[in-house]
Amino acid sequence: MLKIKSYQEDAYSFYGDVVSSKRNTSKKPRLKEELEVIGDTQLNCFNLYDANFQINSLINITPEGYSEINKENLKALYNYRNKKIQNLKNSLTVHPLYRNSILNTCQNCTINEVDTMDHVLGQTGFPEFSIHPKNLFPCCSVCNKKKSDNYVDEEGNQLFLNLYLDDLPQSQYLHVKFSENWVPHFFLEKNDDISDELFKLIENHYTRLDLLNRFRDSSNETITTLRSTIKTFNTEDIKQKIDELCLDLEVSLGHNHRKIVIYRALGSSDEFIDECIR
Repeated sequence: MLKIKSYQEDAYSFYGDVVSSKRNTSKKPRLKEELEVIGDTQLNCFNLYDANFQINSLINITPEGYSEINKENLKALYNYRNKKIQNLKNSLTVHPLYRNSILNTCQNCTINEVDTMDHVLGQTGFPEFSIHPKNLFPCCSVCNKKKSDNYVDEEGNQLFLNLYLDDLPQSQYLHVKFSENWVPHFFLEKNDDISDELFKLIENHYTRLDLLNRFRDSSNETITTLRSTIKTFNTEDIKQKIDELCLDLEVSLGHNHRKIVIYRALGSSDEFIDECIR
Protein backbone atom coordinates (compact mmCIF):
# COMPACT_ATOMS: atom_id res chain seq x y z
CA MET A 1 0.00 0.00 0.00
CA LEU A 2 1.46 3.30 -1.12
CA LYS A 3 0.53 6.95 -0.87
CA ILE A 4 0.21 8.24 -4.43
CA LYS A 5 0.64 11.67 -5.96
CA SER A 6 -2.59 13.61 -6.52
CA TYR A 7 -3.54 15.71 -9.54
CA GLN A 8 -1.21 18.71 -9.71
CA GLU A 9 -2.93 21.02 -12.19
CA ASP A 10 -5.91 23.35 -11.70
CA ALA A 11 -8.95 21.31 -10.67
CA TYR A 12 -11.60 23.73 -11.91
CA SER A 13 -9.98 23.87 -15.35
CA PHE A 14 -10.30 20.08 -15.46
CA TYR A 15 -14.00 20.47 -14.62
CA GLY A 16 -14.40 23.10 -17.31
CA ASP A 17 -12.83 20.86 -19.95
CA VAL A 18 -15.25 18.04 -19.15
CA VAL A 19 -18.24 20.39 -19.18
CA SER A 20 -17.12 21.84 -22.53
CA SER A 21 -17.05 18.37 -24.03
CA LYS A 22 -20.73 17.78 -23.22
CA ARG A 23 -23.55 18.41 -25.68
CA ASN A 24 -27.28 19.01 -25.34
CA THR A 25 -29.38 15.97 -26.15
CA SER A 26 -33.03 15.26 -26.85
CA LYS A 27 -33.37 14.09 -23.23
CA LYS A 28 -31.37 17.01 -21.85
CA PRO A 29 -31.92 19.91 -24.28
CA ARG A 30 -30.83 22.54 -21.70
CA LEU A 31 -27.84 20.72 -20.21
CA LYS A 32 -25.21 23.26 -21.28
CA GLU A 33 -27.32 26.17 -20.04
CA GLU A 34 -28.06 24.49 -16.71
CA LEU A 35 -24.37 23.74 -16.12
CA GLU A 36 -23.41 27.29 -17.04
CA VAL A 37 -25.85 28.72 -14.49
CA ILE A 38 -24.12 26.89 -11.61
CA GLY A 39 -20.59 27.64 -12.85
CA ASP A 40 -19.76 30.23 -10.18
CA THR A 41 -21.16 28.01 -7.41
CA GLN A 42 -19.07 25.12 -8.72
CA LEU A 43 -15.98 27.31 -8.65
CA ASN A 44 -16.65 28.09 -4.98
CA CYS A 45 -17.18 24.39 -4.26
CA PHE A 46 -13.90 23.47 -5.94
CA ASN A 47 -12.02 26.18 -4.05
CA LEU A 48 -13.49 24.88 -0.80
CA TYR A 49 -12.45 21.32 -1.66
CA ASP A 50 -8.93 22.39 -2.58
CA ALA A 51 -8.52 24.37 0.65
CA ASN A 52 -9.63 21.40 2.79
CA PHE A 53 -7.59 18.97 0.70
CA GLN A 54 -4.48 21.01 1.43
CA ILE A 55 -4.92 20.56 5.19
CA ASN A 56 -6.40 17.02 5.00
CA SER A 57 -9.81 18.12 6.30
CA LEU A 58 -12.24 16.78 3.71
CA ILE A 59 -14.42 15.50 6.56
CA ASN A 60 -15.34 19.14 7.28
CA ILE A 61 -16.98 19.71 3.89
CA THR A 62 -20.78 19.82 3.82
CA PRO A 63 -22.94 19.24 0.69
CA GLU A 64 -23.83 22.23 -1.47
CA GLY A 65 -27.53 21.35 -1.50
CA TYR A 66 -28.25 21.53 -5.21
CA SER A 67 -31.65 20.90 -6.79
CA GLU A 68 -32.32 17.39 -8.12
CA ILE A 69 -31.82 18.57 -11.71
CA ASN A 70 -28.41 20.02 -10.92
CA LYS A 71 -27.42 16.93 -8.94
CA GLU A 72 -28.26 14.66 -11.86
CA ASN A 73 -26.44 16.90 -14.33
CA LEU A 74 -23.31 16.92 -12.19
CA LYS A 75 -23.31 13.18 -11.55
CA ALA A 76 -23.76 12.55 -15.28
CA LEU A 77 -20.48 14.38 -15.98
CA TYR A 78 -18.58 11.37 -14.64
CA ASN A 79 -17.98 8.49 -17.02
CA TYR A 80 -15.00 6.20 -16.43
CA ARG A 81 -14.58 5.71 -20.18
CA ASN A 82 -14.48 9.44 -20.84
CA LYS A 83 -11.16 10.38 -22.47
CA LYS A 84 -10.47 13.08 -19.90
CA ILE A 85 -11.12 10.65 -17.01
CA GLN A 86 -8.95 7.99 -18.64
CA ASN A 87 -6.11 10.47 -19.04
CA LEU A 88 -6.49 11.36 -15.37
CA LYS A 89 -6.40 7.69 -14.39
CA ASN A 90 -3.27 7.13 -16.44
CA SER A 91 -1.52 10.09 -14.84
CA LEU A 92 -2.39 8.84 -11.33
CA THR A 93 -1.34 5.22 -11.87
CA VAL A 94 2.33 6.11 -12.09
CA HIS A 95 4.59 4.87 -9.31
CA PRO A 96 5.14 7.74 -6.83
CA LEU A 97 8.89 7.00 -6.64
CA TYR A 98 9.63 5.50 -10.04
CA ARG A 99 7.94 7.88 -12.44
CA ASN A 100 8.68 5.69 -15.46
CA SER A 101 6.86 2.73 -13.91
CA ILE A 102 3.12 2.03 -14.01
CA LEU A 103 1.36 1.28 -10.72
CA ASN A 104 -1.92 -0.13 -11.97
CA THR A 105 -2.75 -2.07 -8.81
CA CYS A 106 -5.48 -0.71 -6.55
CA GLN A 107 -3.64 0.76 -3.55
CA ASN A 108 -6.72 0.51 -1.36
CA CYS A 109 -6.26 -3.26 -1.33
CA THR A 110 -3.02 -4.07 -3.28
CA ILE A 111 -4.82 -7.06 -4.79
CA ASN A 112 -6.76 -6.15 -7.92
CA GLU A 113 -6.10 -4.12 -11.02
CA VAL A 114 -7.42 -0.56 -11.23
CA ASP A 115 -10.63 -0.65 -13.29
CA THR A 116 -12.62 2.30 -11.97
CA MET A 117 -12.34 5.55 -10.02
CA ASP A 118 -13.54 5.88 -6.45
CA HIS A 119 -15.24 9.12 -5.44
CA VAL A 120 -13.60 10.01 -2.13
CA LEU A 121 -16.63 12.09 -1.19
CA GLY A 122 -19.42 10.03 -2.72
CA GLN A 123 -21.47 11.20 -5.69
CA THR A 124 -24.79 10.75 -3.92
CA GLY A 125 -23.98 13.21 -1.13
CA PHE A 126 -21.52 15.38 -3.04
CA PRO A 127 -22.45 15.49 -6.75
CA GLU A 128 -20.59 18.81 -7.00
CA PHE A 129 -17.33 16.84 -6.78
CA SER A 130 -18.24 14.12 -9.28
CA ILE A 131 -15.33 15.11 -11.50
CA HIS A 132 -13.06 16.98 -9.11
CA PRO A 133 -9.73 15.30 -10.00
CA LYS A 134 -8.57 15.17 -6.37
CA ASN A 135 -11.85 13.50 -5.44
CA LEU A 136 -11.26 10.67 -7.91
CA PHE A 137 -8.98 7.87 -6.73
CA PRO A 138 -7.95 4.97 -9.01
CA CYS A 139 -9.16 1.71 -7.50
CA CYS A 140 -10.68 -1.68 -8.24
CA SER A 141 -14.41 -2.31 -8.53
CA VAL A 142 -14.34 -4.63 -5.49
CA CYS A 143 -13.06 -1.87 -3.18
CA ASN A 144 -15.32 0.69 -4.82
CA LYS A 145 -18.40 -1.44 -4.19
CA LYS A 146 -17.46 -2.19 -0.57
CA LYS A 147 -16.76 1.48 0.13
CA SER A 148 -19.94 2.66 -1.57
CA ASP A 149 -20.57 6.37 -0.81
CA ASN A 150 -19.25 6.29 2.74
CA TYR A 151 -16.29 8.38 3.82
CA VAL A 152 -17.29 9.34 7.38
CA ASP A 153 -19.41 7.67 10.04
CA GLU A 154 -22.43 9.14 11.84
CA GLU A 155 -20.14 11.13 14.15
CA GLY A 156 -18.14 12.57 11.25
CA ASN A 157 -15.07 10.36 11.74
CA GLN A 158 -13.10 9.36 8.64
CA LEU A 159 -13.69 5.71 7.72
CA PHE A 160 -11.09 5.10 5.00
CA LEU A 161 -7.49 5.99 4.38
CA ASN A 162 -7.10 8.74 1.81
CA LEU A 163 -3.97 7.61 0.01
CA TYR A 164 -3.46 11.03 -1.50
CA LEU A 165 -3.19 12.59 1.95
CA ASP A 166 -2.73 10.15 4.84
CA ASP A 167 0.85 9.25 5.77
CA LEU A 168 1.31 5.52 6.24
CA PRO A 169 3.39 4.17 9.15
CA GLN A 170 6.82 2.80 8.35
CA SER A 171 6.65 0.39 11.27
CA GLN A 172 4.85 -2.91 10.89
CA TYR A 173 1.17 -3.08 11.80
CA LEU A 174 0.09 -5.89 9.46
CA HIS A 175 1.05 -9.36 10.69
CA VAL A 176 0.36 -12.95 9.72
CA LYS A 177 0.29 -16.32 11.41
CA PHE A 178 -0.19 -19.69 9.75
CA SER A 179 -2.38 -22.68 10.46
CA GLU A 180 -2.10 -26.18 9.02
CA ASN A 181 -0.73 -26.39 5.46
CA TRP A 182 0.54 -22.82 5.78
CA VAL A 183 -2.85 -21.19 5.46
CA PRO A 184 -2.27 -17.52 6.36
CA HIS A 185 -4.33 -15.55 8.85
CA PHE A 186 -3.65 -11.81 8.81
CA PHE A 187 -4.19 -9.48 11.75
CA LEU A 188 -3.47 -5.88 12.74
CA GLU A 189 -1.38 -4.90 15.73
CA LYS A 190 -0.61 -1.36 16.86
CA ASN A 191 3.02 -0.34 17.18
CA ASP A 192 4.02 2.28 19.77
CA ASP A 193 4.94 4.85 17.12
CA ILE A 194 1.44 4.77 15.56
CA SER A 195 -1.09 7.15 17.09
CA ASP A 196 -4.41 5.79 18.35
CA GLU A 197 -6.25 7.98 15.82
CA LEU A 198 -4.26 6.69 12.83
CA PHE A 199 -4.49 3.07 13.95
CA LYS A 200 -8.27 3.38 14.30
CA LEU A 201 -8.41 4.73 10.76
CA ILE A 202 -6.28 1.82 9.52
CA GLU A 203 -8.55 -0.65 11.34
CA ASN A 204 -11.64 0.94 9.77
CA HIS A 205 -10.11 0.82 6.30
CA TYR A 206 -9.04 -2.82 6.56
CA THR A 207 -12.28 -3.95 8.19
CA ARG A 208 -14.71 -2.19 5.86
CA LEU A 209 -12.85 -3.34 2.76
CA ASP A 210 -12.54 -6.86 4.23
CA LEU A 211 -8.82 -6.79 3.50
CA LEU A 212 -7.64 -9.39 5.99
CA ASN A 213 -9.86 -12.07 4.49
CA ARG A 214 -9.10 -10.93 0.94
CA PHE A 215 -5.37 -11.10 1.70
CA ARG A 216 -5.77 -14.67 2.90
CA ASP A 217 -7.69 -15.68 -0.21
CA SER A 218 -5.10 -14.16 -2.56
CA SER A 219 -1.96 -15.46 -0.85
CA ASN A 220 -1.43 -18.79 -2.59
CA GLU A 221 0.63 -17.38 -5.46
CA THR A 222 2.86 -15.43 -3.07
CA ILE A 223 3.57 -18.51 -0.92
CA THR A 224 4.14 -20.71 -3.98
CA THR A 225 6.60 -18.18 -5.40
CA LEU A 226 8.54 -18.09 -2.13
CA ARG A 227 8.64 -21.90 -2.02
CA SER A 228 10.15 -22.00 -5.50
CA THR A 229 12.65 -19.27 -4.64
CA ILE A 230 13.88 -21.09 -1.55
CA LYS A 231 14.10 -24.42 -3.38
CA THR A 232 15.95 -22.92 -6.35
CA PHE A 233 18.37 -20.68 -4.44
CA ASN A 234 18.92 -22.88 -1.40
CA THR A 235 21.92 -21.45 0.41
CA GLU A 236 23.04 -21.25 4.01
CA ASP A 237 22.16 -17.57 4.14
CA ILE A 238 18.67 -17.94 2.60
CA LYS A 239 17.07 -16.18 5.58
CA GLN A 240 19.32 -13.18 5.11
CA LYS A 241 18.59 -13.12 1.37
CA ILE A 242 14.84 -13.12 1.99
CA ASP A 243 15.20 -10.30 4.50
CA GLU A 244 17.24 -8.30 1.97
CA LEU A 245 14.53 -8.93 -0.62
CA CYS A 246 11.89 -7.60 1.78
CA LEU A 247 13.89 -4.44 2.44
CA ASP A 248 14.16 -3.88 -1.30
CA LEU A 249 10.46 -4.53 -1.90
CA GLU A 250 9.42 -2.13 0.85
CA VAL A 251 10.49 0.78 -1.34
CA SER A 252 8.34 -0.20 -4.32
CA LEU A 253 5.40 -1.88 -2.55
CA GLY A 254 5.16 -0.21 0.87
CA HIS A 255 6.22 -1.27 4.36
CA ASN A 256 3.08 -3.24 5.18
CA HIS A 257 2.42 -4.86 1.84
CA ARG A 258 0.84 -8.31 2.29
CA LYS A 259 3.53 -10.04 0.19
CA ILE A 260 6.36 -8.62 2.29
CA VAL A 261 4.58 -9.64 5.49
CA ILE A 262 4.30 -13.22 4.20
CA TYR A 263 7.90 -13.30 2.98
CA ARG A 264 9.20 -12.09 6.34
CA ALA A 265 7.14 -14.54 8.38
CA LEU A 266 7.88 -17.62 6.29
CA GLY A 267 11.46 -16.58 5.56
CA SER A 268 12.23 -16.71 9.27
CA SER A 269 10.56 -20.11 9.74
CA ASP A 270 13.00 -23.06 9.91
CA GLU A 271 10.08 -25.43 9.49
CA PHE A 272 8.89 -23.81 6.27
CA ILE A 273 12.40 -23.54 4.80
CA ASP A 274 13.18 -27.19 5.63
CA GLU A 275 9.91 -28.24 4.00
CA CYS A 276 10.78 -26.29 0.83
CA ILE A 277 14.21 -27.88 0.36
CA ARG A 278 13.30 -31.46 1.20
